[in-house]
Amino acid sequence: MIGQIDSIFFDYGGTLFDYYPSNTEIWAKIANRLGVPIQPEDPRIREGLRLQSQEFDKIDKEFRELSEDELHRLNCFVLAAMGVDVERSREIVNAEFIAREQGKMFQIYPDATETLRQIKQKGIKIGLLSNVGRRMASSRRPSLQEYGILRYFNAIILSAEVGVWKPDKKIFELALREIGTTNPGEAIHVGDSLKADVRGARNAGLIPVFFDPLDLHSSENVIKIKALSEVLQYL
Repeated sequence: MIGQIDSIFFDYGGTLFDYYPSNTEIWAKIANRLGVPIQPEDPRIREGLRLQSQEFDKIDKEFRELSEDELHRLNCFVLAAMGVDVERSREIVNAEFIAREQGKMFQIYPDATETLRQIKQKGIKIGLLSNVGRRMASSRRPSLQEYGILRYFNAIILSAEVGVWKPDKKIFELALREIGTTNPGEAIHVGDSLKADVRGARNAGLIPVFFDPLDLHSSENVIKIKALSEVLQYL
């Protein structure tokens, strides 16, 4: 237990919803296209993603702010770990990730619905707090409706609609006002980004919970969960 909790916010992509295809599936497909037979569960992919994440954490930028060259440099950590020819990879990597953006792109995590149901049953208010560009913002509420979870949310705060992005303290303050929580210390924020979610929530006075399903990061003095249902033990 971490004290009285009045509300809990969840990030969208990478938290309530996994990417579709998943990152490990995308990287396995890229490696196979480049002549390296590999399966999504291969530990080389996880190691590459771990190294990539460590390097990204050193950069004082959000993901959306990275240049193409910076993004390629980060991708090279995964490519090198898989034993892929980096020089031939750039166009294929871009094509696979663009194809995902143009497709379904997200699928709900298996335990998300039941976790939300149990939180609501405890009388705790639930919010969605998501960094999302204007092009994709319109799909957020319909996707929650499609998966039957829209009814669990008391507030939905999207960066494109409010004009502020995590980790800016202002978006967390907006979220607290919208959901009706006056004490930030009685609110949890669950997200998969150390920069946007953990540090942003902590700076705004909320309790950060870091969602790290592949266990890529050290704890950084934060509550870390590998499945959404694990958050229930802190309520």
